[in-house]
Formats: sequence, C-alpha cells, structure tokens
Amino acid sequence: MIKLKYIFIFLIFFTFTTKIEAVDIRYGSILGYKANDVLIQYYGIGKKNNYICNIINYKCTATKKTALGKYIAQNINPAVKKELLDNAGGRLTYSKQGNWLAYYIRSQEPKNERTFIVKDVKNNTNYSISSSVNYWDLVNEEKKVFEFSPDEKSLVYLDDKDGAMSLYKVDLNSLKDGKIESTKVETSAFTIANFVYDDSQNIYFIGNSKDNPYKWSLYHLDFKTGKESIVETYVSYVDSIGKIGTQLIFNRLQAKGYGPEVYNIKTKKINSFKVPGISTKVSILHEEYIKVGSSNAVIMTPTTYNPSKTYPVLIWLHGGPLRQTSLGYHPYHSYGIYDASLKLLQKNNVIVLKLDYSGSSGSGRVYSEKIKDNVGVQDMKDLMEAVSFLKNQYHISDVYLSGNSYGGYMVLKAIVEHGDTFKSVTSINGVTDWESLLVRMKTSIFNKDFNGLPNPSNQNLYDQASIISKIGNLGNQRIEILQGGSDSTIPPWQSVLLYDKLKAANKNVNLTTYKGEDHVFKFKKNIDNICVKLMQMVGVKNTKECTN
Repeated sequence: MIKLKYIFIFLIFFTFTTKIEAVDIRYGSILGYKANDVLIQYYGIGKKNNYICNIINYKCTATKKTALGKYIAQNINPAVKKELLDNAGGRLTYSKQGNWLAYYIRSQEPKNERTFIVKDVKNNTNYSISSSVNYWDLVNEEKKVFEFSPDEKSLVYLDDKDGAMSLYKVDLNSLKDGKIESTKVETSAFTIANFVYDDSQNIYFIGNSKDNPYKWSLYHLDFKTGKESIVETYVSYVDSIGKIGTQLIFNRLQAKGYGPEVYNIKTKKINSFKVPGISTKVSILHEEYIKVGSSNAVIMTPTTYNPSKTYPVLIWLHGGPLRQTSLGYHPYHSYGIYDASLKLLQKNNVIVLKLDYSGSSGSGRVYSEKIKDNVGVQDMKDLMEAVSFLKNQYHISDVYLSGNSYGGYMVLKAIVEHGDTFKSVTSINGVTDWESLLVRMKTSIFNKDFNGLPNPSNQNLYDQASIISKIGNLGNQRIEILQGGSDSTIPPWQSVLLYDKLKAANKNVNLTTYKGEDHVFKFKKNIDNICVKLMQMVGVKNTKECTN
C-alpha cells in the first residue's frame, strides 16, 4: 500500500510538472540599461515578467521595475525641427558629438523618390542623395536607417536601390556641392536589417543569405581589412542590436520564441542570461527551408514522418504582404502565436508549409514588388505552384489553407477560385473586399498595388482581386472567418460583408468575432480557440493541448 501511495503521488506530480501549454510562447525584450544591469521583459500570451540581469555574471532576478536608467532626449535645434516638419523627414540621427545629423524623407506621390539628408550642423550645410521608388518605400519599414561612426568621419545607411537592403558608407570629409557620394558596403549577406558600430573600423550587422533567407545571422565586418565573419545564427532581424561597453546585446531564437543574448567583443564569447523558467536551447526539428518554384517556403513534417504514409497538409500564409515566414518561431511575437499552433499541428501528424508568396520580404526588392497590379493573381500562382509541389513530393490526403491579414485574404481568394483543391480554409482578420475597404480608407499603402482608388482605368485590377464576385464557384467547402471585434486595421465590417454574402448564397461558412481583439490577438482564451479551430479543420480530434 505504501509503495502504491508513493507511485500515485509521483504520477500526480509528473502530470502537473509536465503539463504543456501548446500555444505558450516567451519573447524577451530590453526595456533599459544602467551600468552593468539590463532590464528585460519576457512576455508570453496575456502575461509579462520583468527581470534585472547582470551582463558580467548573466544572473537575473525578478523585479517589478518597468524602467531602468534615464532616457535623455536629444536637444533638437528649433530650426532642425522646422526643417524636419517642412520636409516630412524622419529617422533623425545625430553623431556622437552632435556635429552631424542625418534624416530620411520617404517616397511619396507624386514625386515618388526617397531622399537621404546629411547636415553639417556647425556650418548649417545640407547634403543629399535621392533615388526613385516605384512601389512601397521599403526603407521606411526598417527600424534603423543611419549610424555615424564614433570618430564622426563616416556614416552608414540602409538602401535597397540595387535590389536588396544593403549598407552604404559615406566619407563625411569628402562631402561637397550639396551631394552625398556613397559606396556600397560589400558583404556576403543578401539582405541587411539592423547594424551598429563598435569602433570606427568595425561594424556589426544582421543579415540573411540567398542560400537560406530564413537563417538570419549576426555578422562582423572590419572595414580596414575587409574581413567578414558570422558571430551567431538564427538572430532576430526585428530587434535592434544594443551595445554596453564591449558587450553586444541582440535577440536570438530560443526554445519558445526569441530572447536576448550577449556577445563579448573582446573575448568573442556568447552567453545567455539566466532568466528563471526560460530555456535558451534552440531546437528546429523536422523543419527546413525549401524552394517552391520561384517562391521560398518552410516545410514542417510530422516528428514521426513516414514517406510511405498519407498525411493532410495545411498551407500557412502570413500577413503583410511585406513580411517573411520563419524557421522555428517568428521573430515577431504577433506571428509567434500562430507558429505555436502550427507546431502543434505538426506534432499531430499534419504536414505544414509556410509559404512566402510574391510580395513577401527578405528576398529582394523585385520579389516584394511582384504583386503590384497583381493582387490575387501572382500570389495565387505562387500558392497553386506550392500545392503542385506538395502533391508531387508527398502522399497527401487533403489540403487546407489558413492565414492572417493579407494571408487571410489569400485563403478566401483561393477557395472561391480553386474550390476543388482545398477541403477547408480559415481566414484570420483577412481582407474580403479591396474595393470597399480602400474607398472607405481613402489613403492606404495598398493604393499602390491598385494604382489608386477605383476608377475606370484600374477597375480591372479590383475585379481580378475580387472574392465576392466569385462565390458562385463554391461548392460545400468549409469556410471559417475569424475576426477581431475591435480590429483597427481590417475593420470587422469586412468579415460581416463576406459572411452575409456567403450565407445568402447558402454556402458553408461560419463567422467568429472575438470581442475586444485588435488586428493582433492578445487574449489567451481567444488564441487557444484559434488553435482549436485549426486542429478541428484538419481533422485532429484531441484539441485539449490547445487549451492546456
């Protein structure tokens, strides 16, 4: 009896200590610095925990503090403020001693050109360089555009005028005649995101490669010798690189998301903060980058995958469209919540394909611009090419689609045009009718994709992107529409509009509105519910893992 008692207690303990939160994620971000201490916040779904971590011994303790150190605002000259306002300039960046400043004027109609400005503060002299932009100004999407070297002799900035986001270097002593002469910094990286100077001869930056656009790395480049090396891989391109003395702090893929790591420039060693309850171990299993025609994708196969067996497939389409999918968890927390559900599908014997259709980022400017005049056309070609690839490579039973935002639009467009291909689709906060949406918004970045608001000259572009005009093609395929009730990006009336049309046509549709949710979901019960719906869509009966 005594032995049975202890066995029973052990089983209870084991059950509770091994409980898995399937859609639980942990993302760490830096809130502040002070001396050798760093304030880090780890946030999951509906909960946040702050820690003070030491960059010498990497130990962390829980804290209720929400700020560390003082933010000292740059004292901007009133004349500079007026200049920025007059030119609609942004990304103001000062040199260390304040002798130089740089700012950026994004491309706007009708001029459609971007301009980089460097000002000699002492002499009140401006220098500039401009280039034409035919589509979205992708530089404006970057978190950081400029940085001056510590000795104030040079400046580096980001530009994609040559096809991919790259660094360009300016010799400040050679500026003349009001013009900027810059030189492209040659690196092995394909696309560059964030960067920081160490000293005036050494720079660190985050970039991916053509060989694997999802493997973002932290690079080091010595300008003097031209020598380049990779410091670390699977680094976040979303988060900035911080610098405290000889330590760099950057975010890297971890067990359940992304979190900060420290690189000591002198010792060349990387260390992780010892945050209670956080595992920094990276595990990307049964998941790899593949090329699907002209598109990039990530394929996730079941952990017990057997090539002789048949599996259902779910194709996931991200939003944006100017976003990129990921290996492991996405560096954006808002996408990580979906990755957690996709990993659970993979665990339950579903093949998952995360597709970067035309318009996605990370593959160069031309690829990002391919949906201009092609919304609902070129992206659909990419999707159907992916379906053909999957059918040729794997034994497949049924194909399902799901996506959020622009990806939510794509799954709806796909089901009304290729209904026989897909058994069921789930659209999360997706656009359902571009024409009515853009007319109400009046000004939107998506106006570029249609060459303006609806008029006789571009009506064909709206027609080819239409979902509603094609609902007569539907059979009895299941359509799940999930909508944030307080969505300020894609308003709820968009979902209601399509739902009413489908109901009137006696189609198999269900609309779920989540009260209080914006475009990015934040309440755990609703994120869990989305997980349940995805599991049910592909036929997984045990959905308890979604809800703990």
